[in-house]
Amino acid sequence: MSVNRQSPARPVRRVVAAAALLALGLAACSSDKNDAVTTTSAAGSGQATTTTATPLPMGDLVATVLTGHVFTELAGLAVDAKLVDALRGGPFTVFAPTDDAFAKLPLDILHAVQDNPDMLKTVLLHHVVSGGISPDKLAAGELKTVAGDTLTVTKDGDKFYVDGNLVGAGVQATNGYAYVMSDVLVPALGDIPTIATTLPGFSTLVKAVTAAGLVDTLKGPGPFTVFAPVDAAFAAVPAATLNSLLADPKGALTKVLTYHVVAGKLNTDQLKEGKLKTVNGEELTITKKDGVTYVDGNPIAVQNVQATNGVIHAMGAVLIPPSMTK
Repeated sequence: MSVNRQSPARPVRRVVAAAALLALGLAACSSDKNDAVTTTSAAGSGQATTTTATPLPMGDLVATVLTGHVFTELAGLAVDAKLVDALRGGPFTVFAPTDDAFAKLPLDILHAVQDNPDMLKTVLLHHVVSGGISPDKLAAGELKTVAGDTLTVTKDGDKFYVDGNLVGAGVQATNGYAYVMSDVLVPALGDIPTIATTLPGFSTLVKAVTAAGLVDTLKGPGPFTVFAPVDAAFAAVPAATLNSLLADPKGALTKVLTYHVVAGKLNTDQLKEGKLKTVNGEELTITKKDGVTYVDGNPIAVQNVQATNGVIHAMGAVLIPPSMTK
């Protein structure tokens, strides 16, 4: 999975799209925060207009998010998916990934989503929930998305997480709320092997899992947590070592692969510092620093990729069982 992010044409298009949307959004906003806000709803064949003098947020979700100046990528993708008009309806709650959140995704994965219209729409609507949920009403539990799937909200102390990803500040709009997210929420596009074959960057892992005869196991009900090395991680392994593993699929290779699998579904908010027993019987070491989760000292590259039978955390390194390093 490449992490080369040199793709100048797309960022330029994003900026242009965001600028156009921002102009439209600001045109619809009051120039005075204390001005009365007029709302129009189409009911039946007529239109009902109500005006209130109560101070309300400046602009709908589209305008409110864009004035944050950190959602250029999200704005461009919404344009691509033709969802802008829909997001002016509502009310909605949007868990809005920032540009930095999208920058965490390897470029080939981002392009794979963007270039598939159905997948793009599904991923974006996975971030949207019907109804306006204010910060004081956000609670642990499940939320049904506009895409038709489910987000799981958990709480740890005074912090909320959605599918294991930290929820940032909530901003009110005239048609709902937007929550700042530092990670993209990835919906369950299938079981664990299906996701590994659908998303780019896991071809070596798929080859190894197939050789070890573990595909059917990972298609089972589980649930499983898989720390999945990307192609670049396998490429960093000396060729002789990798070839020797592939030459012993039922022995050494299976031992290494099952060291990357944990029984149960654990999003990053549920990964606590300490030891974590793997399917091969040995233990991983989980540490955390500055909001980043490390596995055996290696940072998780892309976290909380949801699967129908568990969760995948993409790793930039192959994890070696302690018994094989002695």
